[in-house]
Amino acid sequence: MKGTMVRGSMSLVGLALGLSVGCAGSERAAVNFCYVVEPEKSLPPGMKTLAVQPAKVGPTTDAKWSDLSATVVQNWVNDSRSRLNTDIAVSDRRDTQVTFDEADLAASGMSTAKGGSGGKVLAAQGVIVSNINVKVEKHVGKQRTLSGLDLSGFGGKGYHGNKYGGGGVGIETAEVDTVQRTMTVQTDFRLLDTANNKVWDQYSSTQTGTEQTKSSPIFGSSKTEAELTPQDQIIGTLVERAAREFLSRVIPCRIDVSEQIVSSSNENCVTGVRMLRAGLYNDALSSFKLALASNSNDHQAAFGAGLACEATGQGGEALRYYQQACAAEDDPRYTEARDRAKAFGHRIRKGA
Repeated sequence: MKGTMVRGSMSLVGLALGLSVGCAGSERAAVNFCYVVEPEKSLPPGMKTLAVQPAKVGPTTDAKWSDLSATVVQNWVNDSRSRLNTDIAVSDRRDTQVTFDEADLAASGMSTAKGGSGGKVLAAQGVIVSNINVKVEKHVGKQRTLSGLDLSGFGGKGYHGNKYGGGGVGIETAEVDTVQRTMTVQTDFRLLDTANNKVWDQYSSTQTGTEQTKSSPIFGSSKTEAELTPQDQIIGTLVERAAREFLSRVIPCRIDVSEQIVSSSNENCVTGVRMLRAGLYNDALSSFKLALASNSNDHQAAFGAGLACEATGQGGEALRYYQQACAAEDDPRYTEARDRAKAFGHRIRKGA
């Protein structure tokens, strides 16, 4: 047991010394670009205005997501209208009366109950209805963290309880709690044609996000559950992602990408990241390909190649590189990029 703690402390010593001398041989860049995705099918003839119903929420889902999800959908429709001149609008709820009883919900596939009168819709030719279920799981673990650093003293006598000494540096460690939440959001969106009350398009998805707050490795103190980023922010992101995927099936949508990338130590990967930072995507791709030729498991190079392809409208190639990055390293950035390329890569507007 003591030997294990010594090795763990030695790694912390290496971290502390590494921070004192800095890190060389890598480049980082913030990469930002956007593109437009084309819908998979057009809207029915004459459908110019949509009414968005509050979502039906599951038993484990906060009731506030009923209205908030409708707001997310409205925002995406308005974004397509304002940025891409899409001939579609969302009716103001004050001017729209939409009533659905069990008969209408059954017709749209949202309920199995029988009976009731028909739905009434004024000032809208289409209605978006949805179901949302949110599940939050919490996982608690332990981690050792630096609780103190002494660069002057350190008698070279090894590990002592929670302190390690030797070579001019003394480090104290402490065991602290870590908390991770996993958020799973299941959504079912349907677009109803009010002319016949039939489902024009339907899209179901399961979106998963995680948030793990660990104690800081530099003079860290425990960050408890109360200090986590509010889970609503993550849930909202997942709902927005699902709504965007649904709406992009029937109207053009603009996709904004913002990523951070750090190169490996490979010289070509370093050059590729520099080219990404300069917006020279074709040059960046060439450099990343050279890096991958020497090491196919260079996940930073694969991720960079995916970004370069996605930025230049090569959705299929972007997906391939993102999958390569995912195979080499378990990183949520890679899986999110892969899923984005799966959803939109084959529909990127040419010349946009």
